[in-house]
This record gives sequence, C-alpha cells and structure tokens, in this order.
Amino acid sequence: MLPPARTVELPCCYGGELGFELDAAAAKLDLAPEEVVRLHAGADYHVYFVGFTPGLPYMTGMPERINIPRLVNPRTKTPAGSVAIGGVQCCIYSVESPGGFWVLGRTPVRLYDPAAGDPILLRAGDHVRFRPIERAEYDAIAAEVAAGRYQPRVTEAR
Repeated sequence: MLPPARTVELPCCYGGELGFELDAAAAKLDLAPEEVVRLHAGADYHVYFVGFTPGLPYMTGMPERINIPRLVNPRTKTPAGSVAIGGVQCCIYSVESPGGFWVLGRTPVRLYDPAAGDPILLRAGDHVRFRPIERAEYDAIAAEVAAGRYQPRVTEAR
C-alpha cells in the first residue's frame, strides 16, 4: 500500500544556462519564454511513475498549450535537477543522464541522494508545484542543499 500523497514545492530557476532550452521550446510553441514559465509553474503535477534513473519522476498535469514533441536528437548528458518537458509529460532529471525532454529550468533540490535515509524525494502519487526563482536564490538554496540544511516545502495529505 502506498503512503498518502503529498504536495512538494520545488524551487526552479527557469531559462539562462540552467534552462538552456527554454527559448527554443518557446519558439517552437510560438509563445514568449515568460508565458511558457507562467504556464509551466502554474500547473499542479501528479507523479505517476518514478524510474529510468533513481528518483526521476514522470509527471502528468502539464497544460495542453505547452505540450511539445520530445527532442528529435536526445542529448547524451542532461544535468541533475533539470526540469524538462516532452510530449504531455514533465520530468526532473535526478542524476546526470541522457535525455530527450526540453530543459526549461533547474531545481537545486536533490531528487536522489544515496546517502540519505530516504534517498528518493518524490514518490508515485505525490503532487509537485514549481516555484520560479532567480539565479541568486538558486545559488543560495544550492549551498544550503550542499550543507544538508535545506528541505523543500512538503504538505502531507490529510
């Protein structure tokens, strides 16, 4: 039996070097990058599967307007924490790995930490909300994560 679903809020820095495909995805969708971010961050995502790599969540709930075909030529390396979309799904790369989804941003939160007591952050049934942040906040949170002092906001189901 699965534990009750939770809502997990993840900070995400969109665009720039961390969201290196945001502009290209926006152009393909015929939207401004800011509109892609608004739509993406405004959705409530449901984790329906965790796999491919340890802790990588596949999520539904993406707004139809930003459904985009996966990349024709997947990249060989996608940085851990990359928040990406492909088809009707959103995922977060938990470790550096190959990938075929469009990278819109990055979260500094570790989805997979083999040294932790509970090494996988998200589980099937959870809900995820993205909170847009600027690069300075991303760097500050990344430092807190590295020091073992950061915990994302998690709301337990009632």
